[in-house]
Amino acid sequence: MLPYQTGFFDYSLPEDLHTEYKTCNEGKIPNDLWKTISAFANADGGKVSLGVTPDNKPIGLTTEQLDRVQRDLLSLCQNSFNYPIVPEIQLVGDVVTAYISPAPSQVRPIYSKSRGASKGAYIRIGSSNVEITDEIRNQFAMAARGGAELIEFSGLHYENCFDMVVVNEYLSAISQSRGNIYQDLSTADILIKLRAINHSGNPTLFGLLAFSKNNILQENTAPTVNIAITQYATDSKVNISDPNETFIDDREFNGNVISQFKSAANHLRSKLPIRGLIDPQGLRQEYLSIPEIAIREALANAIAHRDYSTYSSRIQIDIYADRIEIINPGRSLVPIERIDETPSVSRNPTLMSFLKDFHITEQRARGIKTIRDSLNSAGLKEPLFENLPSSFRITIYNSTFMDSEDHLWLQRFKKHNLNERQLTALTYLKNSHNSITNHTYREINNMNSVGDDRRARHELERLVKFGLIFPQGETRHRRYNLNTNNL
Repeated sequence: MLPYQTGFFDYSLPEDLHTEYKTCNEGKIPNDLWKTISAFANADGGKVSLGVTPDNKPIGLTTEQLDRVQRDLLSLCQNSFNYPIVPEIQLVGDVVTAYISPAPSQVRPIYSKSRGASKGAYIRIGSSNVEITDEIRNQFAMAARGGAELIEFSGLHYENCFDMVVVNEYLSAISQSRGNIYQDLSTADILIKLRAINHSGNPTLFGLLAFSKNNILQENTAPTVNIAITQYATDSKVNISDPNETFIDDREFNGNVISQFKSAANHLRSKLPIRGLIDPQGLRQEYLSIPEIAIREALANAIAHRDYSTYSSRIQIDIYADRIEIINPGRSLVPIERIDETPSVSRNPTLMSFLKDFHITEQRARGIKTIRDSLNSAGLKEPLFENLPSSFRITIYNSTFMDSEDHLWLQRFKKHNLNERQLTALTYLKNSHNSITNHTYREINNMNSVGDDRRARHELERLVKFGLIFPQGETRHRRYNLNTNNL
């Protein structure tokens, strides 16, 4: 028997992007198992369980079959592909489960040697293994050469297409963060070292992304290398009350990525509801219903990590009544379940460094954490991070609105005849997992009139009386928590 670990994987879940089951009749690995291994290795990785039916019912393997399946699986992984695969094999009862790691970009696509690169390479899309297309094969080749950002545009010269104001601003930012490391070099030599141009003065894609003036970037790549922001009236793209109304605002932002970022961020800010609060000095303080830092980090993340090897889609931002969705071409290179803890990985490292020098993003993998923390501090729902078939989506929920799940949850309190402010407070406690104070209650309900302190205290005490929340601490510093035992 081969060495193995036990009890690690759960095969009770249905097949999906990262999970597949194989029956293994008579204890033999299936003939098409190579497709699954190739597909997982060419995507985000995944686990294949042997001895389980496609509808995830374990049929099990005998001790002799377990040993044979493991040996055949190892042999297939190590000898049948253009690059040896090292699976992590583990046992769950009498089922063999193997985790296939994503292959390094330099060796993709992973393909069956006997079938060749044109017919023997697959990729995982949803719960299916799909033969790799020429477009995907070209993207892999581009990544192996250093990525799309280093594509050169031989028909252009940087002096005719770069905004030298932006170039000089960037060089100034570099000197502040790194010192005068380029003080003895000409501008052209610096741009060569930065990989913005080649030795003939032709710009790279990174150079156009960073420094192009006007719409030269879009004119020499595609109109989709930009950001589009669309606003809808409700929480859906279809307005039930007026089916003819498709959207209420639709804008596109072109130019280099700095111009795109600034213009899109300002436009997003103008679309967010403004809330107000009277501070202890009697002055009105205004703030956005979604923390601005969360919006900026999500937008910067989309620009830094989008896949610039494909022009089939753009960065698309959809503003709904209850949320904002930011979608960028290119799936996350980090599995969603490890997106908070994994060091930053980017398909555009040169662009990432550029954005860091301009203080637009960071390279320390703190962007996602910043988004989560800022939303949590504001009492908002957890953001949603999703890998779609060919893109990555961040959903940020708006404090001004409740989603359908919240409305359904609030139905249980109908008998108490609560007002909107009390319902908002209960939703805040449910979604943020924080306690609430009199001050927070007034803040989330935009209560800034004389006497609102007493009104908030009275309304909170009613929630205590109904057993929906319970107080902690002395009166002056009292905090209220959701009473989950009575919900």
